[in-house]
Amino acid sequence: MKHFFTLAFLAFSGLATAQVGIITWEVNMANEDVSPEGVYLAGGDYFGVPGDNPMSDDDGDGIWTITMAMPIGYTGAYTFTNGACGDWSCKENIVGQPCAFGTWSDRELPEVTGDATYSTCFAQCTTDGTCASVTASDVTFRVDMSEQDVTDGVYLHAAYDGWGAIPMTDDDGDNIYEYTTSLETGVYQYLFQNSGANEAFDSTYVECTLTSGAYTNRILEVADEAVVTEAYCFNSCDACEGSGGGGGGDSTYTVTFNVNMEMEDVDPTGVYLAGGGNFGNPGDNEMTDEDGDGIYSITVEVAAGFSSFYTFTNGACGDWSCKENLAGLPCGDPNNYNDRFLPEVNNNTVVSTCFGQCSTDGSCEMISPVPVTFKVDMSEQLVVSGVTIFGGSLNGWNNTATPLADDDGDGIYEVTVDLLPGGHEYKFVNSGVEEIFDPIVHGECTVTTPDSVYTNRYLFIDDEAEVETIAYCFNSCDVCTPDNVMELGGMDFKLVPSITNDFVELRMQGANNAPCEVSVVSFNGALVERILLPANTPVWTLDMSTEAAGVYFVQLNMNGVVATEKLIKVQ
Repeated sequence: MKHFFTLAFLAFSGLATAQVGIITWEVNMANEDVSPEGVYLAGGDYFGVPGDNPMSDDDGDGIWTITMAMPIGYTGAYTFTNGACGDWSCKENIVGQPCAFGTWSDRELPEVTGDATYSTCFAQCTTDGTCASVTASDVTFRVDMSEQDVTDGVYLHAAYDGWGAIPMTDDDGDNIYEYTTSLETGVYQYLFQNSGANEAFDSTYVECTLTSGAYTNRILEVADEAVVTEAYCFNSCDACEGSGGGGGGDSTYTVTFNVNMEMEDVDPTGVYLAGGGNFGNPGDNEMTDEDGDGIYSITVEVAAGFSSFYTFTNGACGDWSCKENLAGLPCGDPNNYNDRFLPEVNNNTVVSTCFGQCSTDGSCEMISPVPVTFKVDMSEQLVVSGVTIFGGSLNGWNNTATPLADDDGDGIYEVTVDLLPGGHEYKFVNSGVEEIFDPIVHGECTVTTPDSVYTNRYLFIDDEAEVETIAYCFNSCDVCTPDNVMELGGMDFKLVPSITNDFVELRMQGANNAPCEVSVVSFNGALVERILLPANTPVWTLDMSTEAAGVYFVQLNMNGVVATEKLIKVQ
């Protein structure tokens, strides 16, 4: 029978100290009218919603602070909010700024390696806690309603106003509704409303919108001069038919993408432009090589000021396994799936490069592959039907294509493959079951995709003669011994297996001549089970089948000597 308690986790104070860093955030609010509700740290997958983590300004100097204990190895998104708004309308706006990170233009917390302090300014990217002076410019928002039936007014629906409804006017009766206000330098998202109904865009409206997660809004950059927007048609990025206003002409440009495929075996399905939230999936935008010189091209028309991430694919693969690998290269953005970036377009543009390389003149560098020996220690696992490895650059994420072998029977499985220099993601597979990593617990040897869906092992290869990986334990960033076996007064203590979906054995060998207290504790400190084992109990079986997936700690206490092992429960 299991017993459930609340545990202060004091027995793990030494462990907790070793696993956390004390992080202090400081945000200067000098340019803001601080909300009566205060200032908050929020966002990402760790910091909750506005109101969860209040910051304080005890000395009244306008700099608000908060200090938290963060797990070693953690990295993720966060933001600041001026108030505890439930709709995120009080979130700082850093869209388009260099410190904007991820889908929602949050900030990024670097990997926690110890105590640290981060100082900045609300809605700015400073790193020393200072605030740059801001200027304001007149902005006139315009929309053409000539093709719409307006029954109850036209409104501006903007993030800077908390997504309220600002009335617009048509004083001269030309069906162009306008609203003028003063806005500080920055990037703004907005929509228009007709009689209370919002415009409804999707990610295909790339010319005048920005897609963030499930939302697609119009976007406008304000610099140090007055702005008058184009009078586009309601719910469109173009002028209304027959109207003299709006886009077209000098407001659109062509971008020609050229990619040299001389280093690749081109897939029979062709070469494609894809990705970035604007160019779709592999197969949507086919490139052509009409003169057979190995350079594939495509030309697209975009609005003035358009910018986007993008990539090339060798084939029309639905799983993106045919995407070029730019991991670790200077032209691949690690926060955006290692895609390339097209800067703001203000004239007809030609982009020329090489598939999987960062050249800017269309040439390809001859790069020799490197023999890489991948090794994994399976000594704590039951191998029933073999061990394999899979990865995007290894085998297109085919989890059965590349088997490993243990020819000398030492429990170390290995395989050697030829890979090009650069970054490579991969996992090992035991009898058809792949490794499952936690981005916080396994931060030392893994990377996590920007959408936080996949966490994989990561290896960066320089231009080396050969590479051999460390034989880490399966589903671990540590070696199996001695790190995963603790000495306890002459007694060996380990969990077999250390990753389970039901039962695990606590094995003790050697000196076990006294009773032992065994405690199982969840990652957040809750006691799952505690039992007293009689002396001379070499094996005890723990049933984890009803527990939630996650990280647990198994602690053994014998005569006041304490040892702890990590246990991972998978579904």
